[in-house]
Amino acid sequence: MLKAVVFDMDQTLLDINLSAFIAVLAKEESALLADIGRRNPLSMFAAYTAALLDVNRAERDNTCTNRELFDAAIERRGGVVLSDPVIADALTYYEREILPGRNDAIIDARPMKGAAKAIEAVLSRGLRIALLTNPSFGAACIECRMGWGQLLDVPFELVTTMENTRRVKPNPEYYTDALDELGLKPSEVLMVGNDRQRDFPTPDIGLQTAFVGRGTPVRATWCGRMDQFAESFDEIEQRFYKRAERNLIDLVQEV
Repeated sequence: MLKAVVFDMDQTLLDINLSAFIAVLAKEESALLADIGRRNPLSMFAAYTAALLDVNRAERDNTCTNRELFDAAIERRGGVVLSDPVIADALTYYEREILPGRNDAIIDARPMKGAAKAIEAVLSRGLRIALLTNPSFGAACIECRMGWGQLLDVPFELVTTMENTRRVKPNPEYYTDALDELGLKPSEVLMVGNDRQRDFPTPDIGLQTAFVGRGTPVRATWCGRMDQFAESFDEIEQRFYKRAERNLIDLVQEV
């Protein structure tokens, strides 16, 4: 039974030039860290971007959170301790007070067309919702982008961030950890995303995906634009149950 729909954010619910956003974030936060820690700005920028890459490696074995992994990488590579209260407060202030004003013509962040209607369609069916955005950033940074997408008042039961995750997409443990937190099985959930590599757990865990990006991935239960999602939701539900039935038959045959 379909019990919940979980959404990706960037280029799914939020229309954004994500590369430009990351460039601004890395440049300004690394400059801030270099100033506070009295480090070379270029070296700190290199340490910051390397730490982001460390977090975004899907195949890794760690028990710590993504935040702890990122902080340790910055300390190891750049010599700055992010857990220091003064430094932590400075970064939080930047992400909550300064970063929201950085949305310019290049980042160009705004609600994705059809996103509000998609969320409304899901909630009107009595289904639960969560925001499974790739947790490469801290909560304040993710909330900044949620604000740009007019998503802060949406009743998501879970928003994945650096602080509450230990894996990233498409690692299946990222998805199972989130669904465990929600008390749901993969077979009870529909993922909505635009990234054919990240928004399909690899290897497959039985989580179906409605794909709103370019192309028609074979693993997708439904493909289309986000502005088509709400009006197509009856069809999407039908496809969900048909695929669930096929998956069950395949599982019985394997046994």
